[in-house]
Amino acid sequence: MTINAAGGAIDPWALLLETDWSSIEHCCPDVAPATPVILAELLDDDEVVQRSAVRALSQAVTHQNSIYGATAPAARFVIAILGHSRTVTLGVYFHEERRRPMRAALLQWLGDLADDATYDEDGPGEPADVAAVRAILPLIYEAAQPYLADADLLIREAAVHAGAMTLAAPELAVHIPEFVPLVRSTLSTSEYRVYRYLAKRCLVTWGVEPGPLPDPRISGPEPMDRPWADGYSDDPPF
Repeated sequence: MTINAAGGAIDPWALLLETDWSSIEHCCPDVAPATPVILAELLDDDEVVQRSAVRALSQAVTHQNSIYGATAPAARFVIAILGHSRTVTLGVYFHEERRRPMRAALLQWLGDLADDATYDEDGPGEPADVAAVRAILPLIYEAAQPYLADADLLIREAAVHAGAMTLAAPELAVHIPEFVPLVRSTLSTSEYRVYRYLAKRCLVTWGVEPGPLPDPRISGPEPMDRPWADGYSDDPPF
């Protein structure tokens, strides 16, 4: 259970039950796992089930970087479980090769979602669905705060990423000066090249001279303008 900005507890299971999942759009509902099933399995006692759920979260709830009716309520659930003890499960998530806590992967997912929702004017989905995600950007920003100085570097990186990606929202832009040193010290020195790319993109967008970035420590080509723009190559079922 996590705490909201007003100091009250948020029960993730209540969030799961209060959403009428049958009335909102999902990706590939006939073949992909149902969104509430994916979300519940994030806290499963079986670590293999948890890792599979993180993969399904990325590939179904935001399939090919799209936003659906189910995306915003799913994100609210993810925000609510970030502090849960089950989110320390180690694994290799998304396209990385590093083992890291699931909490880091969930923060990265939230940051990627914030970026998708704000990268262009229309957003990758129906206007109402994109607007629903944009409406929770302050929640994503607040959710990242406890982890900006986390002792685990990989959680810290993902938290800075999540927070920085929300600052495209006009109401959150006031926090940009606070994030400039965090982006410089954390994302621009990451072993994950996409984070290094995003660090430079953020600084340039914010009107800050990015300066030279460290030499890449991971082989492979540098990212395109949006390395995830074409989404994932595999389609459901998973």
